[in-house]
Amino acid sequence: MNILFVHEVEWIKKVVFEMHNLAEGLSLLGHQVYAIDYGNRWERTNLFDFGSFRTTEVKSLARAYPGASICLRRPGFIKIPGLSRLSAAFSHYFEIQKTIREKGIDTIVLLSAPTNGLQTIYLARKFGIPVVFRSIDILNQLVPYPLLRPPTRIFERKVYSSVDMILTITPKLSSYVIKMGANPKRVKLLPVLVDTDLFHPSPNPIKVRQKWRYTERDKIVVFIGTLSEFSGLDGLIGRFPEVVAQIPEAKLLIVGDGPQRPKLEAIITKLGLKKQVTITGLQPYNTVPQYINLAAICIAPFRPTGVTRDIFPSKIVQYLACGKAVLATPLPGTLAVISGEQQGVVYADGPHKMAKEMVSLLRSAERRRQLGRAGLNYARKVHGHNVIIHQLEARLREAIKKKQGGKSSRRK
Repeated sequence: MNILFVHEVEWIKKVVFEMHNLAEGLSLLGHQVYAIDYGNRWERTNLFDFGSFRTTEVKSLARAYPGASICLRRPGFIKIPGLSRLSAAFSHYFEIQKTIREKGIDTIVLLSAPTNGLQTIYLARKFGIPVVFRSIDILNQLVPYPLLRPPTRIFERKVYSSVDMILTITPKLSSYVIKMGANPKRVKLLPVLVDTDLFHPSPNPIKVRQKWRYTERDKIVVFIGTLSEFSGLDGLIGRFPEVVAQIPEAKLLIVGDGPQRPKLEAIITKLGLKKQVTITGLQPYNTVPQYINLAAICIAPFRPTGVTRDIFPSKIVQYLACGKAVLATPLPGTLAVISGEQQGVVYADGPHKMAKEMVSLLRSAERRRQLGRAGLNYARKVHGHNVIIHQLEARLREAIKKKQGGKSSRRK
């Protein structure tokens, strides 16, 4: 198959995420995979750099899997705030059309709505090819400006009601897209993927331990991910002195960066936790499993919001794939996928209960081992990358078969 991924965020600078795994995984199965993105982290190179409409192409791109090969095409746009995405909406239309024609695209995997979703759907219909939407978030809730959320919601409704298939990561998201107008018969579940070749139990990562000056006696609690306002880390750090009072060797290691970092650092300083809590900043993707394997337990303490309520954080399956006990907030979207300890996850609602459960887990190595074994078995069986990539491949073939009905597409 010739497959086109269409997104509306930065592909190269963004931390390795599911879009990279899915696209590159398909390329390793022998498919020709192309991607169109939007450089949302754009900067001017000089005072007179206002951008252009010239497309930038990067061939043989691989970020998640060595040996994978993606051809990335980034349409140009005007580098003026307010006009950047608007101009990209036009340039993306022409680049999507050009790619479909030149590369003989058989199907499109769409991961966006406002910037290029409707253009993608219109062009796919024009050329008689299916669009499969990958749903991992409630998109309108991710918009940082409240005034732009209602129009984004309108775009979502139109996209969900128009695509040929929607692959969601949780039953909760399935209900959401159906409520937003998707045909229930076109909504399928495709679990979150984890690269089990990269994320797996491994011996004590001595170099990482030494780098951050941890001893063998330290009981390290690890968080991996973006430091966003809904991370829940602020509340948890506020309770961490209670953990340290009962478990003096407890340490909290936060691997990542984001807008919440200054706030977290202020809390750490205020509570005198600089020796107990470390924020590493962004780390190379291939080193992330080493940090996870430092952990006694791993955490996902998200605060329930409109953004997080129905999601399933991919970090959870990365933790589980490394054989670690996981302590998480009982988000409805997560609970709908993982019910609890039989899959290696302990739920605690709120910072106080989470700190209490953290102490209990740190005191019981045997309980952590039992949780780790259960979680590892679950992650490999349900979320392993080979399992998910082959499921995605089958869904794409299904969409093509239904769309074309044995007829060739109308490319000109």
